[in-house]
Amino acid sequence: MALAAPASETFWKPTAEELQGRPVVIEVDHLDWFFGPRQVLFDVSMQVREGEIMVIMGGSGSGKTTLLRHLVGLMPPIPGKIRLLGQDLGRLKALEKLELRRKIGVAFQFGALFSSMNVAENVKLPLRELAHLDEKTMEIMARLKLEVVNMSGFGHLMPAELSGGMVKRASIARAIVMDPKLVFLDEPSSGLDPVVSSALDDLILRLREATGISVVVVTHDVESAFKIGDRITVLDKGHILACESPEAIRANPNERVQNLIHRRSEQVEVDPEEYLRRLAGD
Repeated sequence: MALAAPASETFWKPTAEELQGRPVVIEVDHLDWFFGPRQVLFDVSMQVREGEIMVIMGGSGSGKTTLLRHLVGLMPPIPGKIRLLGQDLGRLKALEKLELRRKIGVAFQFGALFSSMNVAENVKLPLRELAHLDEKTMEIMARLKLEVVNMSGFGHLMPAELSGGMVKRASIARAIVMDPKLVFLDEPSSGLDPVVSSALDDLILRLREATGISVVVVTHDVESAFKIGDRITVLDKGHILACESPEAIRANPNERVQNLIHRRSEQVEVDPEEYLRRLAGD
């Protein structure tokens, strides 16, 4: 007799009406950005609300990473363009920026764990740098966060001893160790097999359900985006094509949106004369 497949875990998600009534924790207001003469973001505006999982999705070169770098304060600040937790990033002084950074966590695409530190020391690093706590308290907090990401008992391992999924989970543990109000996750499922990627999606949903934290996820993984996102912002060549619920994104008539979510290539017409001019360097 065939065994029945285990039932998938069901997670609570806020309705659009519930989200609309919550405070705005991230606001981007008509952001343009250039690298030299090349414009990479065009009039980008978006909001993220308290307890929301916002997915920023797009192909390579769409501007996802540039937008994320603005959101976490890694780009030169522009007054009036980005507000985090009610504060204008472009007008904060150095100490005010430091205080704001205590309230956000970032998990980078490839984990960015320090190879010379074991997992527990990596997780404790934000506490050591930004908080005034004794060693025992930091140890307890690191263990708690490793427990949250299902890595209890692995704190003594070095990053080189971890699988790809474990590196991602350790990176998330470090991002949440200071109990931030906002967490940014850059390509959390990149390079993972489908089973591990799905487990990581469940972890993100479970984390939001347990803590009410606001999460911004940058990804090109369409399946993951639809699973975890309350809303999905679709970027294409620096423009926002849509910022809607997963259901609305599926039904969006924009051809570029549909090409992205169905992984369809776009036919590019080439002008032979223009092509020859580019080759000649004219």
